[in-house]
Amino acid sequence: MLYAEVAVNAPAGRSTYSYAVPETLSVREGQPVWVPFGPRTVRGIIVRLGAVPGHESPRAILSASSEFNLTAFQIGIAHWTAERYLSPLFSALSLFLPPGVERQPDTYLAPSGKEDIPGGLSERQRKLLQLVASRGRIALKDVEKAMGKRRTSHDVAILVQRGLLRREDVTRERRIGERTDLLVSLSQRVREAGNDLTSVVPRTAFRQREVLEYLLSLSGPVSFEDLRVRFGTQRAVLRVLERKGLIDVHERRIWRSPLRAASPRSSIVPRLTGFQARAWKTLADGMRSGLYREYLLFGVTGSGKTELYLRATQEALASGRSAICLVPEIVLAAQTVDRFMGRFPGRVALLHSGLAPGEQLDEWERVCRGDASVVIGPRSALFAPVNNPGVIILDEEHEWAYKQDDVAPRYHARAVAREMASRARIPLLLGSATPDVETFDRALQGGAQLLELPERISDGGLPLIELVDMRNELRAGNFSLFSRVLLSAMREALGRKEQILLFLNRRGTATLVQCRRCGHVFACPR
Repeated sequence: MLYAEVAVNAPAGRSTYSYAVPETLSVREGQPVWVPFGPRTVRGIIVRLGAVPGHESPRAILSASSEFNLTAFQIGIAHWTAERYLSPLFSALSLFLPPGVERQPDTYLAPSGKEDIPGGLSERQRKLLQLVASRGRIALKDVEKAMGKRRTSHDVAILVQRGLLRREDVTRERRIGERTDLLVSLSQRVREAGNDLTSVVPRTAFRQREVLEYLLSLSGPVSFEDLRVRFGTQRAVLRVLERKGLIDVHERRIWRSPLRAASPRSSIVPRLTGFQARAWKTLADGMRSGLYREYLLFGVTGSGKTELYLRATQEALASGRSAICLVPEIVLAAQTVDRFMGRFPGRVALLHSGLAPGEQLDEWERVCRGDASVVIGPRSALFAPVNNPGVIILDEEHEWAYKQDDVAPRYHARAVAREMASRARIPLLLGSATPDVETFDRALQGGAQLLELPERISDGGLPLIELVDMRNELRAGNFSLFSRVLLSAMREALGRKEQILLFLNRRGTATLVQCRRCGHVFACPR
């Protein structure tokens, strides 16, 4: 008998539970399954198979998904993430699941058949029974909509336990399907007949003839959507023609891409500056060594960090591997994609939560199939099903957006990327004009190699910055929020009909209480 250790999608005290594998079911490690958990059916992921169960009398797996499974590498990263961030193992594993995979079954309620309603029920529970009896069979979400979510699950559990309601969990693998279209082409018989259509269709079959005539005017197949828009062709017409052997109809998949309307920049490879060339030589030598190495690319704004990202990606692709480039925000992803698409047309995938569900699924599958070998996106893109990664890049590595703090696991993408790169024995490239203090100290201590780009590529140089001590302004009798230097510069800009942009250091609240006369800052005595 084969047994599986399964991480379940349920609040539980253990990371995995043992389940028996039915002889009729073929499973493997990393495969999503549906398993019984108490009175419910829950989603789980197999993390280990063996001949000995982890506890006595294990229940059997109900069903398994045959569409995909997690790799041993992904399971290892999930274990590390769950242990480091004290999260349920299933939560860590679910980071790698494809978009649209169902994590909860659809629950339905039905009367149990008992006619006598016992005493001891609350008024709310009696109303719930009446609602289910009036419908015969009703989804739990519809019950919650009618009676409110509060206490509904508790009342349902009591009624099921007392045998007054019957609960049924209906499972499905995905809530997002593939988009397909019909491709229509002429059969060999019509091609041989040429323009003489009277031998294959009667003159009165106008709808059939217009389809055949249009196909004859083309050199290849056409989509059913094109025929429907041009001629109002119905599926029934195609079925008749196909039954007569006059056309061939094939189903093809339509890939929903968020990049279909993108217009990438020129793919011309610029010449490197001296600082860029030195940094690239160090980085290229490290990538070709086949060893894990962390690099901090410390470059001022406009110094050409993105060009080194592109060259590192090119180096990975040239060795038959893939690349992941993370950006802190979805808005920045679009800008980065533009540069990468210009250099690697047709090989870039964009992954983030702002995409339509169908686009997320199709981009994920393009990566999984190996059709896209460059993945760009915010922190969630780190868990894309990249085949054989060659480099991981984090742009603006200091940004707080790389930390997930709303749901478990509350991970930091930089730390997870470091663990991934270390296990895969590939470089991790961190870029920033203002590195995180922890990262910069790590580089100074030898934990990462520091690559510096101190100059801008353009001749404009860095903007001049003037620091103004507002205490001196107070002593000079200026009680305004703005310094005299700033007020003067604002007047000059307005006099030139220019615009002014002022940044506040805080949103909503002040950071201190300061005396407007002497400049004393009040602090808490504790």
